[in-house]
Amino acid sequence: MDKSVGIYVHFPFCASKCKYCNFNSYSGKDDMQLKYFQSLLKEISMYSSKDIKVDTIFIGGGTPSIMFTGCISTLLSEIRKNFDVLVDAEITIEANPNSITKAKAIEWHDCGVNRVSVGLQTTNHNLLRLIGRPHTKQDYIDAVQDIIDAGITNINTDCLIGLPRQKLGDVRKTLGLVTKLGCSHISVYSLILEEDTPLFAMVSNGEVKLPKEEKVVGMYDYTLKYLREKGYDRYEVSNFARENMECKHNLNTWQMHEYIGLGAGAHGYLGKKRYSNVSSIEDYIKLIGLNKKPIDEEENISKSELLEETIMLGLRTKYGINIGDIKDKFGVDLLAKKNAEISYFLSEGLIQILDNYIIVTDKGMHVLNKIILELVN
Repeated sequence: MDKSVGIYVHFPFCASKCKYCNFNSYSGKDDMQLKYFQSLLKEISMYSSKDIKVDTIFIGGGTPSIMFTGCISTLLSEIRKNFDVLVDAEITIEANPNSITKAKAIEWHDCGVNRVSVGLQTTNHNLLRLIGRPHTKQDYIDAVQDIIDAGITNINTDCLIGLPRQKLGDVRKTLGLVTKLGCSHISVYSLILEEDTPLFAMVSNGEVKLPKEEKVVGMYDYTLKYLREKGYDRYEVSNFARENMECKHNLNTWQMHEYIGLGAGAHGYLGKKRYSNVSSIEDYIKLIGLNKKPIDEEENISKSELLEETIMLGLRTKYGINIGDIKDKFGVDLLAKKNAEISYFLSEGLIQILDNYIIVTDKGMHVLNKIILELVN
């Protein structure tokens, strides 16, 4: 295989479930960790091929940082045994501040992890408690220092805006601390209220209120201005990086590169096919035990679907979409087919066309979903 692929590994275990989270994660199932991990190693072997070059590995969850000592080093050793992992591969692990120790960070560094994504969300203690985060601001400060001391300097911090009772001052303090600690990458997500979460119930019954849209827009505009002043470039709608410190794994995903998804609930994209694994830990272990790939759903991606995803994912990034490439690959002249829509977006300052690329402006990012909808329909 000439092209490189990514690998995503899912650990669905958490010490506790955050009140806004609807990801495939579970608390109170720690007794299943070892059996799950053994199944994961077996699933890796099901995709084994030294012809497959791997340029990124992303270990997500859940909370991979709560896994037992030696887990991550064994995992990466098994991946290297089964695939051709490039020497300069980006290897990321997600972690919560309260489950990071210096010993763990040293283990990660020594087995090849070169990027850690830390879930902070906010430095406001009351907001952390409100949304069910199990850590403190000091936990985060200590965690970042432990990671740096271990020799890993590529650190992302996840932050949330649009939280109930959150004020602009909270965002200012959070970003101030994150930049002061020297994180190379910052992800700032706007809260999405998901059904079947405790926070959704709290908002629905009037226990808490979400900030008004204009306040969230203000938080986002401040974030953009502040991080640019501090030397961070927004390369995707929610992601900011110092020079050459973009997340390669996510960039590859947005640019429709192939990746193998491993673990319960993981998604993958291989050979123009999209697949998802069973989400239940029990079902996952059972299927692996029967020597079956734990795939729940698999679908061929049609040419029209591929076009839609190319437009949708490309417009999220600072690179935009290449009009010429779309014409060559899909036989679609976007400028002719969507002339009225593109002309309107240009006149409103929502997009610009540079060197045959359609790129969404700062103003356009506020209505990104509308732009995408108009261009893919």
